[in-house]
Amino acid sequence: MNQSNPRLWELSEEIQQLETAIALLLEDDSLTDEERETKLEQAFSQWLEAGESFKVKAEQVAAYICHQEALAETRKAEARRIRTLAEQAENQTTRLRHYLTNQMIRSEVSRIDGVTVKIGLRKKPPRVMLNVPPEELPPEYVKVTYEPKLTKIKELLKVDATGAIGWAFLSENHEYSVTIR
Repeated sequence: MNQSNPRLWELSEEIQQLETAIALLLEDDSLTDEERETKLEQAFSQWLEAGESFKVKAEQVAAYICHQEALAETRKAEARRIRTLAEQAENQTTRLRHYLTNQMIRSEVSRIDGVTVKIGLRKKPPRVMLNVPPEELPPEYVKVTYEPKLTKIKELLKVDATGAIGWAFLSENHEYSVTIR
């Protein structure tokens, strides 16, 4: 079954009512996160119990999920396009600043008081340059970060039947995800 992503106006009025209820709950600043989550679950449960069969509503929710995913992808693409334009503008600004700095130094001008802007040339503080690789620096001058290798720890925990590893454990919660085709 080849199914295209439905448009928002093609979704049932019930889905739009559910979306409105969810939006109102998300915008309610008087609720804590736990209260908001509870009310969202209640609203979804009430919506599922009212009217049409569960299978029809599940299809509507799946169609709405597809719509939202398509919308998110479109927005991500637009964000990438805008980010690229911003980077181009920043690069051009950097090149122009460098050009202006070089020309002011070459002309021996340190200050310009214009009508719309004032331009001043200032010396930057010196940068730190290393003569050795960062690994060879004394420990007090190095920032160390630790990141656990979760995949490797998970493999070790699966093999450890005796529970000898006390510094980590596998979660007993089972998480599920929905596949929509």
